[in-house]
Order: sequence, then structure tokens, then C-alpha cells
Amino acid sequence: MDLATLNAFIAIAELGSFSEAAERLHLTQPAVSKRIASLEQQLNVRLFDRLGREVSLTEAGRALLPRAYQILNVLDDTRRALTNLSGEVSGRLTLATSHHIGLHRLPPLLRAFTREHPQVKLDIQFLDSEVAYEEVLHGRAELAVITLAPDTREPVHAVAVWDDPLDFVAAPEHPLARSEAISLADVALHPAVFPGGNTFTHHIVRRL
Repeated sequence: MDLATLNAFIAIAELGSFSEAAERLHLTQPAVSKRIASLEQQLNVRLFDRLGREVSLTEAGRALLPRAYQILNVLDDTRRALTNLSGEVSGRLTLATSHHIGLHRLPPLLRAFTREHPQVKLDIQFLDSEVAYEEVLHGRAELAVITLAPDTREPVHAVAVWDDPLDFVAAPEHPLARSEAISLADVALHPAVFPGGNTFTHHIVRRL
């Protein structure tokens, strides 16, 4: 098992296509197929189901994918650690962030970071907080600056860096708008428009 083979496996898993993976890796499709055949032979499992042009991960492929990300991340960490022995911080940092935070909170911090560490190559991915969390959980991103998940699980380590208050908004003619003192119990008596059910914000508000 080598890095080139793992990169081919990850590219196909992400793109769902041998031909698109070949384009990403600047290889021919037969070369990519050969790498996967070699990997499947080494592991003695089938990693992909092929039905016509559709490609999907087998159970073994799904089990390998997070481990493949972890292997590549460990290698990147090792490279960084060895490079940093010289006192210079360099390498690639994959940062996931939501659009709101990425546009309104991060720019001055990233400006200061790039000035202090010009040798670091930032790979910034704009994703919903929930997707960004999964990217970190499965080793596809090293760091995420997002709405804090209601619950976190290993190996994710969460640190609160900003308070971002939630406001409930009502129309001027709404009964709540005519009340001077409002409790959460009062709010809960009325129907509300929530963020999507799969979002951290939805779970936080519903828990309140």
C-alpha cells in the first residue's frame, strides 16, 4: 500500500468516478484502475461496486476511507513536525468554516496568520457547520471554525472562541411583540420558523 494508491482510492471515493479521479490525479483511467486493482489484491477485498458508469464503495471501502484519510493526515503531520524543527512553520493547513464565520469573523485573523506564517498554504473550505464537523471527525480537515456542535465526540476537540447570541424575531403585529417581558416558555407557545432540522442551530434552539 503506497500513497499514490491511497490517493487514487480517495479520489474515486469522493468523485464516484474512475475517469474523473484520473483527471484530478493527471493520470490515465487504466493507470487509476491498475492502482485500485493492486490495492484490492493487497487487502484481499473488493473496494468498489461498479454498475455501468456508477461507482460506489463496498462495505470494505467504507471502512477503509476514514483510515486512508488518517494515514495521509499522519504523514502530513509528520512532515510538518520535521519541518518545524527548523523553527519555521510551513506546510498545508486544511481549514473548514461556515460562510457566515468565514466572511465576517475570520478575515482579520487569517490576514494576521498569513503574515506571521507565510510558508503555510491555507486550504479553506466553505461548508455548512454540520458538514465541516464531519470533515474534521473523519480526518478530511484538520481544523474547523463553525457553530459549536451540541455534542462532540472523539477525536474532535472543541474550543469556544466567540459568543454569537441567538435572537428570536417576531413581526410587529405578533402577540409577543406587544409584550414587555418575554420568557422562553412564552416563545415556546408559538409556532416558529427554524433553521433546517439537520443544523446545529436547530438542535440548540429546540433544546432551549
